[in-house]
Formats: sequence, structure tokens, C-alpha cells
Amino acid sequence: MRIEISVSDHKWRTVSSAISYESANNKCLVTANCIVDKVVPHDPSSGLYAIFDGHGGRQVSDYCAERFPLEIRKELMKNPADLCQPITDVFSKINNELRLIDSDGCGSTACVAVVRKEGNSNVLYVANVGDTRAVLSKSGTAERLSIDDKCDNPEENSRVKAGGGIILDNRLGGVLAVTRAFGDHALTRVGLIAVPHIVKHTLRPSDKYLVIASDGVWDELSD
Repeated sequence: MRIEISVSDHKWRTVSSAISYESANNKCLVTANCIVDKVVPHDPSSGLYAIFDGHGGRQVSDYCAERFPLEIRKELMKNPADLCQPITDVFSKINNELRLIDSDGCGSTACVAVVRKEGNSNVLYVANVGDTRAVLSKSGTAERLSIDDKCDNPEENSRVKAGGGIILDNRLGGVLAVTRAFGDHALTRVGLIAVPHIVKHTLRPSDKYLVIASDGVWDELSD
């Protein structure tokens, strides 16, 4: 097994880790994350926290970790009343850019959390594609703020099939375990999309912490 860690430190911090298993199927899993405190200088409460869990190579997860801080900052600087549509637009823009870096066989799930001040409240937005999950601790109780986009999710299964997509052996196109992800553009014809689920939550004193982790954690631990 080979482990590689790289850190890119601009005005934000991004961390990429690659774990390669030398095996018959040459499996390669790549995760990247970005952490940006005060993503908007005039709002000290603002922040961006994201995990991108890649598959098929590191191009897509690394690209997302580098591009999201820039694009989210641009949207926050416009000070829109609500961030749901701007976040959706950022997902779409970055996914379209990925077509230029040969991402047909490479992709990444994502879970992105954005915090900012709205009026007198601190507001949390959680957006995800795939099975990277966010769980909020509220007064000691776990509340999931993301949706696992997998082929065994009844709503996702129905969406794919209603659009003429294909699910074989519980995999999209017989290949991918998730139904939403960045990249993997060769699978868009069988139902893959990068449209995020978004939850908007006003933070309260009873909200203690948010856990964002890839499926490797949640396969072993419950919420």
C-alpha cells in the first residue's frame, strides 16, 4: 500500500490524500478536502468546509478542492439573500469545467458546508452529491443533513430509471455505486448528475458540531 499526502496552502488550506492498493484490480481511492475560515473577509463568521471523495484517479477530487473556494467566495461576495441557487450554480460550473480535463473515467463525490451570517443568525448550508455524508450534533442527537445518492436509494433509483438510465447489480450503468457525482461524464447518458441536495439550517446553541466524512467512515459507523 502506498500513501501520499500533499498540501497546497494559498489563502486557504487544501489537503489531498491518495491511498493506492496494489492489487489485482489496481484500486485507487483519492480524497481531498478544503477548509477556508473567513472565506469572505468582511464576514468573520463565514467558512467553507468540504470533502471530495474521488474514484478512478485524483484529478477530479483535487480540482474540486482547488476550485470551490474561489467560486464560493465569488458568490458570497455578491451577498445573495439565499445561497441555495448560487451553490447549485457552482456545482454545475465546476462539473462542466471537468469535461476539459478528461474526466470520463474519473469522478468524485462531494459534501460541502458553507457558513455565513444572515441577519442576526449564523446559517449553515450543506450540499452533497454521492455518499459523502454530513451529520449535525443537536443536543446530543445526530441529525443527517445530506442524502446518500446510491443505487439502493429508492428516490434515486426511480429518478435514474424514469430518465431512461440503467442500474445493473445495484450500480449505475453496472459500474458506479453512486448516482450523483462530479466527473464520470461517460456515465451521464445512464443517469449520472452533479445536481446537489441542499439543506439550509439556522444554527442554534444546541448545535454542537458537524461531522463530514466519506463513505469509508459511514460503512463502519452509524450516524
